[in-house]
This record gives sequence, structure tokens and C-alpha cells, in this order.
Amino acid sequence: MADIGVSSCMMWNAQLEEMFRILYENGIDEMELWAQHFQHRRFSVEEYVKLSALYPIKSCVHSYSWDLNLASMNEGIRQASVEEVKKAVRLAYDIGAIEVTVHPGRETMKGDRQIYLDYMRESLKQIMDYAGQYHIDISLEIMEKIPKEIFTSLEEMEKVTQGFPCFYTLDVAHCDSVEEVRHILKSASHLSKIHISNRKGNQLHTPLDKGDYDFTTLLKELEAAEIPIIIEGFDQDEKLSVLHENLEFIKKIGGKK
Repeated sequence: MADIGVSSCMMWNAQLEEMFRILYENGIDEMELWAQHFQHRRFSVEEYVKLSALYPIKSCVHSYSWDLNLASMNEGIRQASVEEVKKAVRLAYDIGAIEVTVHPGRETMKGDRQIYLDYMRESLKQIMDYAGQYHIDISLEIMEKIPKEIFTSLEEMEKVTQGFPCFYTLDVAHCDSVEEVRHILKSASHLSKIHISNRKGNQLHTPLDKGDYDFTTLLKELEAAEIPIIIEGFDQDEKLSVLHENLEFIKKIGGKK
């Protein structure tokens, strides 16, 4: 059965030990630690490593992505974005994780798409060379279909990563249909994990039981792929209401061993 994990952003205002304890007590296998969350809350590597030993939960890292663009026309922004991803790679190494999730770049302005593909490949080479030094895997997330996003399909992702030993992350909320989810599951040979949350039309990352997708059946299909499944969302509520809503739903439909 697939491991089930939770994004740390669903516990934005929780203390680090509280995060570990809640996931452990609910039988969750893994935490995807957002690097921006880690930095913003001023968590320490030493405490994280100590808690990882106390509460045996696996970790992966989601790179910095807000305000960044790995394919930016602006060389300074592009290089700063690469350096932020490198910081996330080093964080993953320091806490004992083996993979970093990375948002690919996007267009600065509409125009020659090939320019942005070339910029993205330049950035990716730097990232892969650096990650290789620490034996950290890079998993590029297939993005939602909004203006200026380029890498919104498996085919576009495979085009830019040709020749690079990358993995891919399927985000169900970024897909427009269950058929698209199934296509990626069937066709992607380097899928490392699946992000799950629901969507209501254009509103993405809603709770699993509130949206266009019926996760009572879809989750079974996703679990059959036998790769890690990460519950995503963002919640600043100190009661962690969205997290608990999702965990209760998972338990109710028998989606957790």
C-alpha cells in the first residue's frame, strides 16, 4: 500500500513537535516539509532531526517556490531562484531527506516559448549538478493550467527534462479531469509521488471531501500506483481544522492502513 504523507503547510502555525506528534498519532508515514515554512517559522535542523528519531516519520522537502521563477527572462531573478532551490537541497540533506519537490519555471511574458525552455534547462542543469553532490533526487511538479505556466502536462515536462535524471510529481488538483490524472499515472515512468487535494472549478487545493473529485473512489486508484501520496493544502488555523478534516476523511474511506 502507498505511504500517505502530509504537507507541512497544513500546520502552518503549529510547533514542530506538535506537527510530528499529530502525524505520528494518526498513522501518517511522511511529511513534505516546505522549505519556506521551515525558514519562516525559524525551525532548527537539530530539533527536526531529533524529532525525526523520536517520531519515525519519513521526510521529503518542497523547495522554495513563492516569488521565484527558474525560467525568468531576468537573469538575476533566474539565478536567485536557482540558489533558493540549492538551499532547499541542502536542507533536505541536513534533515536526512532524499528528495526535493521543485516548481518549474514559467514565462515572464508571452512570446517565444523556446526561450523559456532554454532558460529552464540552464537552471535545471545547475540544480541537478548541485543535488548530485548530495545524492538528493529532484522531482519537478506538473503545474496548473494558468497563464504563463509552461509545464502543465507530462509531455511538456518530459521535453524540458530530456537527458536529466529527474522525477515528476503529479498534483491531482492541477489536473482538469480524472482522465488526465489516469493518463499521467499510466504514462509517467519517473513519477515519485502524488499530491492530493480537491478543487472546485478554478479554486485549487480544497479539502478532499469538498470539490469536483470523488476521492472515495479516486484515492483507491492512486494508492494502486504504490508511490507516496501527500495531502496538500494551506491552513493557518491553530486548531488545524483542515488537516483534521482531511485525516478523518482518509480514515473514513479506509485510505490509511
